[in-house]
Amino acid sequence: MNDISCEEKKILRWPLVERFEHHTLILLTFVFIITGLPILKIEWFSWIITPPNTIVTTHDAVDLFRLIHKAAAGLFVFMAIFHISYHTLAVRKTRIKITFKDLTDTISLLKYYLGLTRDKPKLGFHNPTEKILVYWLLTVWFMVFMAVSGFVLMLPSYFPTWVHESALVIHDVFFFFMIFMLIAHFYMTVLYKEYRPLLEGIFTTGLISSKFVREHHPLWYEEVKEKE
Repeated sequence: MNDISCEEKKILRWPLVERFEHHTLILLTFVFIITGLPILKIEWFSWIITPPNTIVTTHDAVDLFRLIHKAAAGLFVFMAIFHISYHTLAVRKTRIKITFKDLTDTISLLKYYLGLTRDKPKLGFHNPTEKILVYWLLTVWFMVFMAVSGFVLMLPSYFPTWVHESALVIHDVFFFFMIFMLIAHFYMTVLYKEYRPLLEGIFTTGLISSKFVREHHPLWYEEVKEKE
């Protein structure tokens, strides 16, 4: 498929498989939050699982939520393996590894948005601040720590008490990191008007306007034009 849609003057940024991956992760994230809060502190969040006038006991509801939480975790690990394979070994390579240019571009972008310079760096496919701060620092390490700590919590009898207790703390801490990550991501994609075309693209056809790409990702735009 050609990257450019000549009639609509759009550029394909997210193929169907990537949009499906993104939407699945959104669904899993909300499942983790809804099922995780009552497990974390039943005294505060019992209303989530035992609304008024229900015949389901709190104990039974917590057990059910734990089961759903574990099932979602299994799917999450599968999606993580698929994501790594897809972006590094197989079909789609989007230069997700951090490069020296990413570091220098991040510094330049921060200076630009702080009003310290008028020169905005020319970006490729990725925004380096999102790649470093959101993807690698938050998302990747979130996946690693949540998966490892969650595995320990699922098999408490196989690990020493101190390991289990440490895993519980790590799991809870990164749970709140996930909340923070969602808020930051929501701000950048929904509330920050400059990047709203990306929001429309990821939830529809995966296409974004060539004008947006030319202005925000000029190096990637040049690559796409060369392939026409």
